[in-house]
Amino acid sequence: MSILLTYNCQAQNTYPQDGDNITNNNLDKFVGTWNWSGNGKSFQLILKKENVLLPMGNNIKADMLYGFHKYTQNNIVVENSTQYSNTSYTSKKHTVSGMGDHNIPNKIGGGITHISKNKSIRYEIDYLDSTHIKLIKLENSPGIKLNVSGQIPYDSSISLPQDIILTKQ
Repeated sequence: MSILLTYNCQAQNTYPQDGDNITNNNLDKFVGTWNWSGNGKSFQLILKKENVLLPMGNNIKADMLYGFHKYTQNNIVVENSTQYSNTSYTSKKHTVSGMGDHNIPNKIGGGITHISKNKSIRYEIDYLDSTHIKLIKLENSPGIKLNVSGQIPYDSSISLPQDIILTKQ
């Protein structure tokens, strides 16, 4: 699981302080079930918003998106976490997480667990209108990649679709 945190830092207060609660109503427009299909493939994102305790500092909370995805190819399910879509963020069953930047209200970024590749990848999504979002790009997370005995070897390829427009259901 990856969490991408972005903050608008100003001279008065460069970092969140203990006890802060960072709200972001810009995330509300991304909440929902989004679908895309084409060329025998389909991709579904279920995005939810929750105010969560961040893994930094003391009692710093923030609004964030988390969710679940399903990817099918030729009617065969390749990846699916949507069976957990009724769980909360703290259950740690989500495969999508992310936050936005208050200064860029129509863009979110974060991480998706690429289940079939046993890795996390980064995503960027643009809000187009009330019924459409665009998954602009997916990319491998930076850093050293190690192959661990008994686990799937690292694969730099990304099989999930990108540069697609999803429609809200």
